[in-house]
Amino acid sequence: MASSVPPSVPGSSVAQPGPTSSRSEIKVISHSNLFYWWPVWVLAFFMSAWTAIENHRLAIVPKTGLVTQPLDSEGNPKKGEYQMTFQDNGVPLEETQSLKTAVTNGKSGQQPFPAKVSQHSWLGPVFVVVLILTMLITNVPLRGLWSFLTIILVVVLALMASLFKVWDEIFEAFGNLKIYINMAGYLFIGITILVLWILATYVFDRRTYVIFTPGQIRVCEHIGASVQTYNTLGVSLEKERDDLFRHYILGFGSGDLVLRLPSSDKKEVRLPNILFIGWRLKAIENMLRSVATTRD
Repeated sequence: MASSVPPSVPGSSVAQPGPTSSRSEIKVISHSNLFYWWPVWVLAFFMSAWTAIENHRLAIVPKTGLVTQPLDSEGNPKKGEYQMTFQDNGVPLEETQSLKTAVTNGKSGQQPFPAKVSQHSWLGPVFVVVLILTMLITNVPLRGLWSFLTIILVVVLALMASLFKVWDEIFEAFGNLKIYINMAGYLFIGITILVLWILATYVFDRRTYVIFTPGQIRVCEHIGASVQTYNTLGVSLEKERDDLFRHYILGFGSGDLVLRLPSSDKKEVRLPNILFIGWRLKAIENMLRSVATTRD
């Protein structure tokens, strides 16, 4: 979608806000691709809360030892019960019991199993799939319907694998690969990405912008760059084809805008990832149209 402002006739007056212009200034901000990473930190916090509610603990044991399963009164193995015996230099390890006693008696000591991890094997793979998909979506542009079909297919396959609990079989085919992330791991990833997301969205991204005013355009293309001013005569706007999944699902109606300026070198300014680009573009077109009408 492109629009342009017709040139003025010779001897036209200085640009003034038209009678139909409802806003004297419209500012559009170009965001980095990090804006689309919000599903990662949201899912990380969700997974950490899930793991905390389950309150299962992670035990790290030596590679050698004896694992037995107690028997019930009928001589059958008790389901879900195991006895583990590990030795270090021939001496049974009793450190866990001593630490547990110290904590129980109110003395200073470390909890025997501080790391919390979920018993469900699909949490880790789902988080990894979302992380990889987010990296793919934000770095490999897929325009049009192909973007939607490709990502939906991957998501459906991942959900089906979780529903039918075939993740273990899939990872066993890759050398019995297991993915478990403890609560601290989810929190560390979530907090780190959230902090970077806030800094990028509300600090750094706001240094790249274009301000439209009746008769004038101010452009700052990069962080720390000087602000350049252009006349609105001959300016054209083009909204690039959408990446449906990135722009509509992750970006809440964002889009990429190309601004062609009336300079001697026919300069183009690309503004990716503008939020709510639909109504912003209409407001800009109305402003430029009112200025062109006033000049005529």
